[in-house]
Amino acid sequence: MLEVKTLEEHKIYTERLARISFFYARKYLLDLLPGASISECIKNHTPLLYHALFHSESINKWDDPESVRILNKAEELVALPPEEFEEEMWNYIEDYSHQQAEKNYPKGVGVATPASWHCGSLTYDPPNSKHPSTWVAFHIANGVGPHSIFESPDYLPKCLELLMAECRVRFGADTLHTSTWLNDRPRWQALFPKSWMENMSPIVEPFIPVWSVATWGQIIDSRGCVVPEREQEIRATGKFRYQTRSSHCTFAELEAHLATL
Repeated sequence: MLEVKTLEEHKIYTERLARISFFYARKYLLDLLPGASISECIKNHTPLLYHALFHSESINKWDDPESVRILNKAEELVALPPEEFEEEMWNYIEDYSHQQAEKNYPKGVGVATPASWHCGSLTYDPPNSKHPSTWVAFHIANGVGPHSIFESPDYLPKCLELLMAECRVRFGADTLHTSTWLNDRPRWQALFPKSWMENMSPIVEPFIPVWSVATWGQIIDSRGCVVPEREQEIRATGKFRYQTRSSHCTFAELEAHLATL
């Protein structure tokens, strides 16, 4: 039987995310993003600040004093080779990382889903000016950790049905959209109608990761631990198995498709 990860495992999780952030930024992102600083690479394209160190509750997570201190240190050490850069940066933040892990363990990935999440493992944003007024964006977490959101075939369809029902009543919404690495995964694609694939953003090369689990979730398992094999793939190749892709479909299209599952 799967068990919720321990505090020690959560500390290891934060270390693995921090280390891959430092290594990937120094070895690959500086080449992929000519002209970008190491601090910009870490801040905008790795999970270090928001997910590893959990600066999400700051008034502005990017300007958190600890974030600024860490990014300034990265600028000081950027001339080091990637492996040395990773080691020196980890040594610099190790105590702080463990403190943050202890503080945030009760609400850590795989341990708990934020109370603000509306629909099981899904949550949504109100319509905004970036999209038509009847569109809602949704986000994916794991509300059933240490189990997988795919373990029960009925679970995600019910989450999607609840999300559509709430958004239809609250906002008059009729279309949902999201950007996630899961959009590149057949098991997730199977939950959606043909139009979801037709509306999917294309594969791009080179692929540049975003800072969130919309990209980096693919190296985290259902217990909220980093999967060593996935981490090593990225270290060795600089490539992600799945790209972050965007898509959308109407509620009517999705409801018709879910009725066939």
